[in-house]
Amino acid sequence: MSIAIDVLIMVSQLIAIIDPMGALPLIMSMPNIEQTSVFRRALRIIAIAVPTLLIFFAVAGPYILTAFNISIADFRIAGGIVLLVIGIDTLREGAPRTMGLSPEDYVFVPIVTPILVGPGAITSVMLFSTYYELPEVIVSIAIASLVTYLVIRFGLLIMKVVGVNMLRFIGRFMSLIIMAWAVSLIIQGLKETMLI
Repeated sequence: MSIAIDVLIMVSQLIAIIDPMGALPLIMSMPNIEQTSVFRRALRIIAIAVPTLLIFFAVAGPYILTAFNISIADFRIAGGIVLLVIGIDTLREGAPRTMGLSPEDYVFVPIVTPILVGPGAITSVMLFSTYYELPEVIVSIAIASLVTYLVIRFGLLIMKVVGVNMLRFIGRFMSLIIMAWAVSLIIQGLKETMLI
């Protein structure tokens, strides 16, 4: 039962940080996205790249920290600050500042990264791998990636039903979840640092 709860917590936090609903207006404004072949190619890239990047950082994260001699407590504090800034940006502006980038003709940059898999998502999966077992983290990434894919797959329908303003509201609500988690990471990191 606790494994299911852990996975649910990770999935909800990842979806809040990836924020596929908030990214929809930008994705749907890509040049030629109304053409079926372009849309399918974009979906294929997103379906492969999002989970691949997240799993890479979840697996490699602890080794990266070790290579740079960074303690878990230090990374929790730094990660909490990054997530807090992203949450504040989203609350104030409706999206992280990276959302203002023009997608031009590229799906991988900036759509996949930094918009879907940005500093917040990378930091989150690296932190998850310090809290939870790796199989749980990978399952959570797979579920969050599937939700992201489905939201983008049915993006035009969602935008028609929900509307752009409601998407912005959802993005701002998700920012509160991100900020709450960020504060708890900073507090936990500070507690661990003071014990050392």
